[in-house]
Amino acid sequence: MTTIIEKIRGLINDNLANSSDFYTYESRKVFTLTESNVSASTVKLFKNGTEVVSTGNWTYSATTNKITYTAALVAGDLIEITYSAYRKYSDNELTGYIKAAITYLSVYKYKTFTARADVIIPTPTEAQENLIALIASIIIMPAIKSYRTPELTIVFAEGINKEEKIDQSISQYAKCLGMLDYNAIQDVEYFNE
Repeated sequence: MTTIIEKIRGLINDNLANSSDFYTYESRKVFTLTESNVSASTVKLFKNGTEVVSTGNWTYSATTNKITYTAALVAGDLIEITYSAYRKYSDNELTGYIKAAITYLSVYKYKTFTARADVIIPTPTEAQENLIALIASIIIMPAIKSYRTPELTIVFAEGINKEEKIDQSISQYAKCLGMLDYNAIQDVEYFNE
């Protein structure tokens, strides 16, 4: 699902933004980050201007969005935490939209997928991931006007609702792949015996 989440973020323009939080240590070694939806791999901690590696010195919990400092601190130490965060949606929220998107695929009789934890069964192709990401982005931002992938380009008519856009996307996608399959068959040479 990670790949589809990245595609959705691109479609809805939910990109990482850099943030910094500053604290003066008094007595509590737990620091809450001001932004939610933090990319855990981007978190860095500086004590009095010097970076402190996380191994054994501090931990970050994505669940609580807090850093717990485990090494020694002295009252008055300056703590700076830098990180990148998504401004709009968490991965969990986008996973919910992905599940809704695969439900639409089933309802519109395209294909039935099942979402289990962080896995979609059967595994979607790259083109199917693009379609799932498109449907999820339409659910999130129904005002989307057009969409382009390597497989197809869709321009939505003014005034159509979310369901009509989803229906059009699935129909055009299925038609496009059908044409690709037909063209591939046309390129095969047949020999009479």
